[in-house]
Amino acid sequence: MVLIDIIKDSPVDITERGFALMIDLVIMIVFSFLMHFLFDFHPLIVALIFSYLYDVFLPLFWNGYTVGKRILGIRIASLTGEKLTFGTMIIRGFLAQLLYSISAGILLIASIYLVSTRADRRSIHDLLARTYVTSNIPE
Repeated sequence: MVLIDIIKDSPVDITERGFALMIDLVIMIVFSFLMHFLFDFHPLIVALIFSYLYDVFLPLFWNGYTVGKRILGIRIASLTGEKLTFGTMIIRGFLAQLLYSISAGILLIASIYLVSTRADRRSIHDLLARTYVTSNIPE
């Protein structure tokens, strides 16, 4: 297994990742309230379920992109250069969010610090899932 040299592969800083997250959060909030008004589902439950599905499946089937990442021209990539797998995205999207929640945001703050200070700009969920965020287009 060959690992990508992330430092040379356009790692993305906290600003771009933050803007992409804001765009994705707006989409999740709009979808949640739409489901609430159309079907009387509780918006927080819809947001929770939709966010996990969105974070796991959209990048899996769309070359590492979410809508926010696509708009900003960044994407999630595997350290090996191979396509993202379901297992990788479960670790990155579900397990990491669970850890961030359980730690009451302490690990989220640590992730922001890591992305801001590490040369490869990888956060805790990137380290766990063996991924990184890049501005390079997929091959």
